[in-house]
Amino acid sequence: MKFLSFLVFLSLLLMGYTVFIFPNTMVSKQDFIVNRGDTIASLPKKLDVPVNTTFFKIYTRFFVKNFTLQAGTYSMEKDATIASLFSQVLKNPTSKDITITFLPGWNMWDMDAYLTKVGIIKAGDFTKNAENITPEIRKSFPFLGNMTTLEGFLVPDTYRISPEAGANEIIKILLKAFDVRIYKEFNFTSNEKLYETLIFASILEKEERNSTNKPIVAGILDKRYQEKIPIGADATVCYGYRLMMIDCTPTFIGEHIYEKNPYNTRNTLNLPPTPIANPSIKTILATINAQSSNYYYYLHDNSGNIHYGKTLEEHNGNRVLYLGK
Repeated sequence: MKFLSFLVFLSLLLMGYTVFIFPNTMVSKQDFIVNRGDTIASLPKKLDVPVNTTFFKIYTRFFVKNFTLQAGTYSMEKDATIASLFSQVLKNPTSKDITITFLPGWNMWDMDAYLTKVGIIKAGDFTKNAENITPEIRKSFPFLGNMTTLEGFLVPDTYRISPEAGANEIIKILLKAFDVRIYKEFNFTSNEKLYETLIFASILEKEERNSTNKPIVAGILDKRYQEKIPIGADATVCYGYRLMMIDCTPTFIGEHIYEKNPYNTRNTLNLPPTPIANPSIKTILATINAQSSNYYYYLHDNSGNIHYGKTLEEHNGNRVLYLGK
């Protein structure tokens, strides 16, 4: 009997907390984005609200009626309670648009995985559209010529899009950015020169992160290519295996470095047939303004610092000195 009374008391206590106290938990003022595919259960983490997830689920299950979470951008001009969050803030998005961010050095598979994760596309849709260029896209963006892939033309940046935008619509936005910010901004002598620049820039983006070093590395890559020396950029190895950035590990590169494929620049005098990633505008500019030097080689130590070599002997000495091999 005492146990039953305790259960009744505990139930009333929990009910009282859920009805009267929990709804008054404060949420700090902030701007936030709800992406398509986000659920109500994801809100506490998204808004950094330190509440018990079980109570949150109980509250939204029984006390938030006829509510549909809409994708969009929301703005909280002042602190609000959880109750007012649902009754006021989440009823009126300040904009139906959401933001997406593509990072420099991402390839089409990275972009596809990101858009899939945030619930905007189905897995594979972005890659499919990037590898199957429609006549409409070619007509709208003549700089594509006869390119077989959009890799390299997908400008990494933050964009505002409709949550209902599909892969093809997003690709058009990226290509418009390329048209305005790169193609019309830089004076390329031909589409072939443009594409060669993008290939070099995509390699440079993966090979060197420090903006100060990029023009020097760009000059080394170009000099090796012009003098018929394999450019030997390890970063190109993974692309032939259609890998995302996270999967292109030093271990994978080491295991496949001597395998022949069109993207392995250790065993060919040619450039890769396509860009291996999407470079930033700054990296494209560094490629255009490649800096001449006496160096033919470079490597990075375990701290990411770069070390140049004028000769193979000097480069091998750097390997022993900085990498122990």
